[in-house]
Amino acid sequence: MDTILILARQITIMFLLMGLGWILSKSGFLTPQGAKDLSHLLLRFVVPAIIIQSFLVERTPQRVHDFFWSFGLSLAVISFSVAVSRLLFHRSGHVIDHFGSAFCNAGFFGIPLVQAFLGEEAVFYIASFVMMIFFFQWTYGVYQFTKDRSMFRFRRLITNPVLIAFAIALLLFFVQIPVPEIITTPLKMISALNTPIAMIILGSYLAKDRLIGIFTDRRAYAPVAVRLVLIPLLTIGLLTLLPDSLTTVRLAILIPSVAPIGANVAVFAGLYDQDYGKAVRIVCLSTLISLVTIPLLVSLAQWLW
Repeated sequence: MDTILILARQITIMFLLMGLGWILSKSGFLTPQGAKDLSHLLLRFVVPAIIIQSFLVERTPQRVHDFFWSFGLSLAVISFSVAVSRLLFHRSGHVIDHFGSAFCNAGFFGIPLVQAFLGEEAVFYIASFVMMIFFFQWTYGVYQFTKDRSMFRFRRLITNPVLIAFAIALLLFFVQIPVPEIITTPLKMISALNTPIAMIILGSYLAKDRLIGIFTDRRAYAPVAVRLVLIPLLTIGLLTLLPDSLTTVRLAILIPSVAPIGANVAVFAGLYDQDYGKAVRIVCLSTLISLVTIPLLVSLAQWLW
């Protein structure tokens, strides 16, 4: 019951912030360009700040051990998610379904949920997951929209702000470079912007369509079901094979895995002239339904583990 209450409370707070985004958008205070600018702010500054901050901890043998486990598990879980989604939505014209069901909202939903449920230190374990989500989205994901192989070029990869932040974070963690308070304090302040800005953006997406339209588009339910039910259940099955000593790590990996569809599917749909309306609807529908599915799935995992 504690699990459900913690998660339900956190998700309810998120929906209240989404409501603010809906009001700001409907009233004209937050324009589509403003929401887009906020998205870039999150990608280029807030998420990198979170990743760097999460690695500003003492290097211990246990943390090094857990880092390599979380890195390997993140790669395995995301690759598995992409493969399942590809198998189900491989036909031409299903790029939004494929992208949406393959990639969860790890940065916007996963990080605050892990913070609320497992504590601030557990963000250390989810950092690899967030980095890899963005890596896959901006390479494989963009390629699905554009069929442009330049997404995989080395120059494009090394200029990705999330990958740069991850490289800096690893350097700080393994070398144990002292970071002065004048740097760590702004990092904490910037990191705190993640949840409110992300949810305000999602609320602005919600305001772009009639609320009833989110539920009446039958095309939206297939990718949502895959993202919120099928892939999480299969992921729970895979993580159940791990030893009990890794319970915290696998919970930190599971929580973002059960998060709703990532908002970037709507961003990319708008950038590359795809069905933007459908992309917004599957983001909003999955976010609303996740209020029920996330507590149930995490509770199921805890019962099994």
